[in-house]
Amino acid sequence: MTWTLMFASLYLAELPDKTSLATLALLRRHNPLWVWMGAGLALVAQTVIAVGAGRLLALVPRNLLNWIETLLFLAFAVWLWRSAGKPDEAPEDQTVKGRGSTVGRIFLFVFAAEFLDLTQMATIAFSAHHPQQSLAIGVMAAVALLSANATVIGFGRVILRYIPGSWIERGAALLFGAIGVAIGLGQLGVGL
Repeated sequence: MTWTLMFASLYLAELPDKTSLATLALLRRHNPLWVWMGAGLALVAQTVIAVGAGRLLALVPRNLLNWIETLLFLAFAVWLWRSAGKPDEAPEDQTVKGRGSTVGRIFLFVFAAEFLDLTQMATIAFSAHHPQQSLAIGVMAAVALLSANATVIGFGRVILRYIPGSWIERGAALLFGAIGVAIGLGQLGVGL
């Protein structure tokens, strides 16, 4: 697989991704720069984990990882649904202390949303197939994810002018809840 194809596959996979929905939901309440910084740090951290621990993750029982994912998605769904009706809280972003705590919260939220994500799993696979090029794969993956995130933030600002942010948050909450339920049901042996 060529570098261009790897980059394109990660970039395009990240655009309609749950991380992008999380970014849109966060964009409603926070300064786009802080969203990009927090999300970017989370995406880079998850890329480092994918490259550095790809082989180790393969040893963890998939069932345990699926249950963790189920709980995270359901927690995201509840958090997004509850916050959808609240007014925007932009003034927090104006103080230095508010910036740090905002970026930290965004980091944690996106970091958890990206956990075992399609693009993270693809990065793990790329790294496992080409271990001698792990550093280059990590850099390429991080650039692809940061680029996709910047695209989502750019278009997200336009989208939020025409679609109420609470609709996006509630839509994301429903999607995250559905994903969590689907993963949980899959763990119980009930297929959808």
